[in-house]
Amino acid sequence: MWKVSKWIFLVTTVPLLAVGIIFIVFGFMAPPEALTDDGYSLKNFYYIMGGSFLFFPLISVIGVGLYYKRINDRETFLIQNGIQGEAEILHREQTGTYINELPQVKFLLQVTVSGEEPYQLEYKDVVSMLDMGSINIGAKLPVFVDPNNPRNILLNYNS
Repeated sequence: MWKVSKWIFLVTTVPLLAVGIIFIVFGFMAPPEALTDDGYSLKNFYYIMGGSFLFFPLISVIGVGLYYKRINDRETFLIQNGIQGEAEILHREQTGTYINELPQVKFLLQVTVSGEEPYQLEYKDVVSMLDMGSINIGAKLPVFVDPNNPRNILLNYNS
């Protein structure tokens, strides 16, 4: 499961929100006749900057939170409701993409689920360097298969 540390939120978002609040307070304290160097109202400048420093970090935190929630919901659904099966690795290769310094690997899998015909599936996943040794060609890994969409799977490298 993907987990986002609360410290990341505190370190990245809270300072920006504090700056936004300070800008809005300065907006209240600025005299109405004060102008910026280019002739615009200083009050409006402070309000716009404060609003930006409040709005954009909050939208970013909400977006990242929804992204990780979607990933976790998919994994939770597959673990709880997925059909357990076995996937044999027929071929694997790195795609050349690294996410958080972890390689993305493209697999060609032979997925076998009880009561179903075995099928081949191309699957991409980000793999921990510690798990690279367990994903050799011919290795058989446990897999959770979505009962509604057999192309939606979750490999279990830690079995």
